[in-house]
Amino acid sequence: MSQRFAGQTAIITGGAKGIGRATVRRFLSEGGKAGVVDLESVDSSWITSLREEVGPDAERLVYIAADATDEQRVAAVVAEVADRLGPPVILVNNLGFGSNVIPIDEISVEAWNRFMNINVTTAFMMTRAVVPHMRSQRDGRIVNLSSITGRSVSEVANIAYHASKAAILGFTRKLAYEEGPHGIRANAVAPGTVFTERVKARYDSLGVEARDEMLASFPLRRAAQPEEIAAAILFLASDDASYVTGAVLDVNGGRFMG
Repeated sequence: MSQRFAGQTAIITGGAKGIGRATVRRFLSEGGKAGVVDLESVDSSWITSLREEVGPDAERLVYIAADATDEQRVAAVVAEVADRLGPPVILVNNLGFGSNVIPIDEISVEAWNRFMNINVTTAFMMTRAVVPHMRSQRDGRIVNLSSITGRSVSEVANIAYHASKAAILGFTRKLAYEEGPHGIRANAVAPGTVFTERVKARYDSLGVEARDEMLASFPLRRAAQPEEIAAAILFLASDDASYVTGAVLDVNGGRFMG
């Protein structure tokens, strides 16, 4: 495995499971130092198994259990990572959650705000806390997780999720424009269906015939694996994408081409 990230510190939110976990594992394998933020307790099976999976690389892993919707906690997390691992040059705003279709007249303002807080405001607060470290180094790479729902329409997600993931794209573009002069790049990844633990279980619950019929509608005839999204994230976070900023990388198996 290449060592593209040797000596570099990243903060990766939502890193205990799914896409975030795959990103942490690959980032560590390529020599990076990872500050991982999630809600799981430090001694949970998720974190224990993550440390076991990365083996000796765990010495470069700092896990912090934190609610990233808490403004003061976010600032403290970034300060702790900088103190323990060094100033972050990479931020992956992966934290988010989704939901099945809910008619708009059944979505409460409380539910709407929850989608925005978790899927958008956490990215804003983490970025705001990290940017001063990046400016001082004149080096920063921010990757925000959007979705195919931010680029097009999904039949299986609700309108609040669509709106939040579209907002991430606007946030990314303006961030790239403002911070480019400081040596900071900002990009987004927009996955399609990814067989994370939660999503695979939901598809399997449809039954084999219905599941296979849905997957057959994708041009590549399958869902993505978390590792495939992690590869896209880390491309944008690496020097291989040194002249890429304000872009969105579609990783959806051909479901949306635009």
